[in-house]
Amino acid sequence: MANIATGTSLYDLLAESLPKEAAFTFYHYSTPPTKSPPLFAAPPHARPERTYCESHFLAASINSKDSPNIAAPDELLVLAIEVLLYTTKNLTTIFVSKADSTGYLSLLGTGRAHGGSPLKAICGTFVSWLAKERQREGRRTVVSLFARAQDQYLFPASIENKGKHLLDDKELVRWWCKVLDPLVKQYKEEEEAKPLRKRLTATAEPVMSSPEHTAAGYLVIPGFEPSDTLRYYTPAPAPNAPRRWLASHPLLQIAPYPAAPPRCLIPHFPDDPKARFLDELDDELPDRGTDAMTKEGGTPSRSNGQWKSVKTLDQFWEFMAFRQECSSGRIVGFIWVVITPPKPSIAEEDEHEPSQLSSFAQDDPKTTAPTSPHFNPNKKASRKSRRRKVNTDYGPIPLILPRIKSSSSNLSTMSTGTSGTPPQAVPESSPYYWWPAKSRGTVVFSLKNYNRAHEVLLKQNFSTRAAAIRSTRRWKEEVAVLGRVDNWAKTVIGCKDTLSTTAVPADGTTVTLIGTRKKRKPTDADIPESKSHRGAMLGEGLVRKKPKVEANASSNVNTLSAGLVRKKPKN
Repeated sequence: MANIATGTSLYDLLAESLPKEAAFTFYHYSTPPTKSPPLFAAPPHARPERTYCESHFLAASINSKDSPNIAAPDELLVLAIEVLLYTTKNLTTIFVSKADSTGYLSLLGTGRAHGGSPLKAICGTFVSWLAKERQREGRRTVVSLFARAQDQYLFPASIENKGKHLLDDKELVRWWCKVLDPLVKQYKEEEEAKPLRKRLTATAEPVMSSPEHTAAGYLVIPGFEPSDTLRYYTPAPAPNAPRRWLASHPLLQIAPYPAAPPRCLIPHFPDDPKARFLDELDDELPDRGTDAMTKEGGTPSRSNGQWKSVKTLDQFWEFMAFRQECSSGRIVGFIWVVITPPKPSIAEEDEHEPSQLSSFAQDDPKTTAPTSPHFNPNKKASRKSRRRKVNTDYGPIPLILPRIKSSSSNLSTMSTGTSGTPPQAVPESSPYYWWPAKSRGTVVFSLKNYNRAHEVLLKQNFSTRAAAIRSTRRWKEEVAVLGRVDNWAKTVIGCKDTLSTTAVPADGTTVTLIGTRKKRKPTDADIPESKSHRGAMLGEGLVRKKPKVEANASSNVNTLSAGLVRKKPKN
């Protein structure tokens, strides 16, 4: 399996997207891929997919312009975003877990840029960079998140800062769609599904391979009709242009078993409203308390895996509208961006790829096991024991040496410095993930130290400027001690000219478009002397005389001419 790599680093992309001469300092640390519970539950009598999870954390800080100490200006955190990267043999899922700001970006002194918010540029660049760096040939990549408005996620007490701009639920959904819209437009649009008649007539034609990746965005707001969801994402530029965003979900495309019950089609992310609803619905299964269902992604063994109340995905989203997260007066948006690799002209046969179930008996609890490469009912019976049977009935007691693993699984010493030396315990590539050195964090933590660094941030205080300065310094020092590094910061100077952009029309001429310019009010110096007075003065030859009014016309009595005098008739 070949992997796709790009040559542009994260910090070069950030410099291109940030305002010109704006200085930001970035802190990026991550974890190696480790085994995690599967995202999708397996169908009954089948083994779940082996899943690996990798965590990334990116924080951005600024130096205050009005700092009293010019030699060592005050540094304040302004943004942090956490991304979880799940990989299986056939899918790469990038889940945006949390993102939060402190509200101190105004201290940078750059003013409001016409090119957009720097926080939006940082989030969009980081997610799109991960999506490109972790693309695998022939494997689909999915970016997923749920937008839910809250006061604070990663910076404690930052809500007390009056400079923090809070987005409501509707604005937050629109904001994330705008953040991910450039990622969708980086790839070619997906071809619309042809009608059945055209697909049947085109079977004899040769299948042409698509040389480019395609992408599409999806948005679901529980309780909203598809027509009501249209105003939350970027519409098509023209009526006949293909739509890049759809008011639906791609769960049937990304699930490993599309014909399985609904519980096998919905991913189980941490701190996700869908995951909490899945756990409650699993209580309806008759074998919920068995050993097969104790772990996340467990497989039912005494039932067909079908819930009693929810039978389809449409019913699942209808019930989600009545959940507390979605019915408390605020909307919650579930957003996906699916990047599909080009289709080969000849389908490759991969014995490791799970087969999609063409039919699944959902009503019969005694259904047969689905076809899966991970499941073989006769495998245990035919497997022979490799260890020689120890004679414990008579004779001397044999000496049994312990089995020593060739590679240690302890990740406590996997923190690396800025040199980027890959840990020896985790390979760079495997059939289940790809972990290139240039897309790792500046500091690579074990999962235990990563959680410690996260807890250090959650124990700080960002309510005031002085408290934010102390919290930023303490967080930097604690993470440096955990990572055993002295300096792990990366300073980036923006180079994007936000005041003017260049557009090239069809005729080839170059037109410079400047930001929105309001019409200037005229001053007294701009008004001619003849027009500066309130009274309009006309020339001598253009004097407009007022028409004379006769005396009888000015009276209120209506008089008749002499020939039209009406005489009173005689009696």
